[in-house]
Amino acid sequence: MNVLCLSPAAMGPEMVRRCSMRKFYFLSSSHLEDKLLFQDDEDYKAGMNYVAIAALRAGVEVLVFVLMSNHVHFILWARDADARIFSEIFKRLYSGYYRKKYGIDHLLRRNNVDCREVPVRDEKLMRAIAYVIMNPVAANICLSPTTYRWGCGASFFSSRPLKGKSLSSMSVREKMRFLHSKQAPDVGWLLCDEGYILPESFIRKDFVESLFGTAKRLNFFLINSAKAKKATDTWEHIQPSFQDQTLIYVMRDIYSSVFRKSRWEELSISEKERLVYEMRRRLGPDPVQLSRVLGVRPDELSEIISRL
Repeated sequence: MNVLCLSPAAMGPEMVRRCSMRKFYFLSSSHLEDKLLFQDDEDYKAGMNYVAIAALRAGVEVLVFVLMSNHVHFILWARDADARIFSEIFKRLYSGYYRKKYGIDHLLRRNNVDCREVPVRDEKLMRAIAYVIMNPVAANICLSPTTYRWGCGASFFSSRPLKGKSLSSMSVREKMRFLHSKQAPDVGWLLCDEGYILPESFIRKDFVESLFGTAKRLNFFLINSAKAKKATDTWEHIQPSFQDQTLIYVMRDIYSSVFRKSRWEELSISEKERLVYEMRRRLGPDPVQLSRVLGVRPDELSEIISRL
């Protein structure tokens, strides 16, 4: 039931009481400096699915979200305790997936999540929504949030029909395989051909669109959001940088083809210097991005760069 859009008279006293305890919350994870949350498309797909699963289990409504390579953002309509439960469920699900795939324990245990209430007054909620949606643009990954797959930037005011395979039509085994989950909820989410849940089938698209009213007003907030400010003066001349995943592919190619090795720890000092040099020469990443992709402490990378 779309309780966000119902009047108190339509909800009944018990639902009014429960809904009165809900507020809007902005959740933001700490930025990992020397690690990546999502190393390839399969990681992002698992993350996309876990957003929906965590929301269902925690009993919260997701307004908007975005998955970046080293951090995540969500805006929820929930009780305070449930918003925090959502965060813990998402962290537990994705950490389990990451451990199984990469053999790394406790990926998100120390990754703090800031959870704060967002007031509706003074357009604060609309600005917070725009902030989340504009993350990939501000990171210079893309020119428009509608072209970024790992979030819901393309979900609003779209005329394209929503198409996908209904989760309820799949077998339990199929659901578990697609969702990277041991549990298979019987809900009407839609899975796209690429194997992840379409955001439009579980986020509160209806509420966000009613909040802004028109696509033009949403675009106004996107362009003027805090995440877009640095780009507005040269909007037409921005060229997106390489995504972290592109750097990872190049890094792995250099490891295998040049050094016949697979890990940073296996390289000699001179090989580390050459790897950093080649990465900067080929793709031109800034030190923050390069540190994150290589999995190297910023101070160690700075020392290497100073010798080049």
